[in-house]
Amino acid sequence: MDNKIYLIPGRNGRLGGFVGFTISRIGFDVYGRELLPPFFNLRFSDQIETIKKDLVSMFWDTEALLFGCSYGGYLLLHALAELGPFPGKVLLFSPVLGSAKVKNQYGVIPPRAKKLLQLARERKFPAPGYLEIHTGAEDQGCDPHLAKQFGSFIPESKVHVVIDQGHQLKDIYRANIISKFLGISSPDVDQEDR
Repeated sequence: MDNKIYLIPGRNGRLGGFVGFTISRIGFDVYGRELLPPFFNLRFSDQIETIKKDLVSMFWDTEALLFGCSYGGYLLLHALAELGPFPGKVLLFSPVLGSAKVKNQYGVIPPRAKKLLQLARERKFPAPGYLEIHTGAEDQGCDPHLAKQFGSFIPESKVHVVIDQGHQLKDIYRANIISKFLGISSPDVDQEDR
């Protein structure tokens, strides 16, 4: 295997944040797009086109591993929706899958909020070789019911709803999932090194 990972973190996220850091510590090289300017200032359609080009040029094979977190997962899924079935594996942490309501705040409606579920429901979403979604039962950014519904329409997908957790899943949980996803028996992650 090439030891390359493509990652799109959440809003204001960096490739060296917790998920990218954990992946690097395990021994993989992390590539992707940070959700910071100048990339984050692009129009939604231009962000999707950029991600599609990245995937097709460097990560379109059966060994490819893609990671998306929160809004980064949303962007990744929209890019995959415009391509053929992705041959590799995809891991998403708390992906935004449509509109969300943040407790005691206003609702958030991202661009094309209904498209992903509509494509999945109509069996038109090009299913990746493997899709794994993890979200908290108390997640208001990734409605766990919406995640289950989306996953139910995608062959080769697994949706895990974590009890007593919200949008930001605990670091130790994410580290263990990343290790399992990458085929490593136990994470080599020292929480103090972060």
